[in-house]
Amino acid sequence: MVRFGGCGRFLWNALLAEQNEEYREYMEEIESRLTWGEAKTADEAAELTVKPTLAKFTFTNRLKSLKAGHPFLNECHSQVLQQKSLDLYQAFRNSFERLKKHEAPGFPVFKRKGRSSDSFRYPQGFKLDERNSRVFLPKIGWVRYRNSRHLPENSRPKNLTVSHSADGWYMSVQFEFANTPKVTAPDLHAASGIDMGVVWFLTLSDGTHQESLTRFLAPAEHKITLLQKKISRAQKGSHNRERLIRKLSLLHKHKADLRHDILHKLSSKLVKNHDLICCEDLQIKNMTRSAKGTALNPGRSVKAKSGLNRAISNEAWGEFLRELEYKLTLKGGLLIRVSPKNTSRKCPVCGHVSKDNRQTQDTFCCVKCGYTENADVNAARNILRAGLARLASQVNHIGGQQEEPAEDLPRDR
Repeated sequence: MVRFGGCGRFLWNALLAEQNEEYREYMEEIESRLTWGEAKTADEAAELTVKPTLAKFTFTNRLKSLKAGHPFLNECHSQVLQQKSLDLYQAFRNSFERLKKHEAPGFPVFKRKGRSSDSFRYPQGFKLDERNSRVFLPKIGWVRYRNSRHLPENSRPKNLTVSHSADGWYMSVQFEFANTPKVTAPDLHAASGIDMGVVWFLTLSDGTHQESLTRFLAPAEHKITLLQKKISRAQKGSHNRERLIRKLSLLHKHKADLRHDILHKLSSKLVKNHDLICCEDLQIKNMTRSAKGTALNPGRSVKAKSGLNRAISNEAWGEFLRELEYKLTLKGGLLIRVSPKNTSRKCPVCGHVSKDNRQTQDTFCCVKCGYTENADVNAARNILRAGLARLASQVNHIGGQQEEPAEDLPRDR
């Protein structure tokens, strides 16, 4: 497994280096045409130059030459290497899609031994023997495993991924099965709005609060901090430092497992009790952007913003909403995302919007009608009302009607 992971890492780096070299030569040729006067503008020079292109099997077609030059690649299963080349193509494709959306491209980078997770995927050819808790991996053989859960009945395994973590090797099986949603039409009276926060992880529109994950992760974070101090004092290259680094990796994995356990349990509970959930369409990347600024224009309250960014990242809002969405989809429910604008400043009784309505963190008091409520509960209710209004407008648009949303929906939901 270590050799398979190493072969995949080497193949990724070799193919990425070839692609980067082709693009570098392309840019040098454009610069050369501009220098020697063959073209007046960069666009004209680009038209005269053959641009390197990427197709689905561009990297796969280069495997034969790489195997000829590096015989150790023949030790690895051919389909594992083909899948790794397709993964690199998909990584480039994702980068181009982000460029089209004017986002940070995040181009593929080189993988370093010990700094990246060694993993490989079998698209076919593997055999699962759940009764005896073993799996057949081509060119490796039968391997025992501890089964975390059984595959659903009448399901068909599609591919198998083996990955290395801090405490051993794991495998995940992607399978195909016929999904019959339990819900055909979401129950609007069982709908709920959620407001994400740092003091409280989330607040439901019925007034229920969920504690911040910081309380559950604090013991693991404290151990990580103490261990990092020990590592900083250890001599580089020593066996003691390597031992401490392995221990630190286990602590980080323990912390991640704790977080995933809490998020899965909470999302499953919400999906079980609600068919329709409304949440804010949060731009988490923008919310956690650094406030340092530049040397000419330094930022303000950098330390406080850094602490807030760390707290938001620690809560893992994006992962929680992702789990919530796919579980609702399997059930047949809906997750509606609404704009977070003024959700914490709007009065649900009179509709007045003002920043003075929320002068403290936990209290909402309308300056116009005097309505008072917990700030997070009020925001969750505004989110729910906005989500229901959006759903009603979409239904009316599809049905060709222009009716107003129903007014008999309870205001406290």
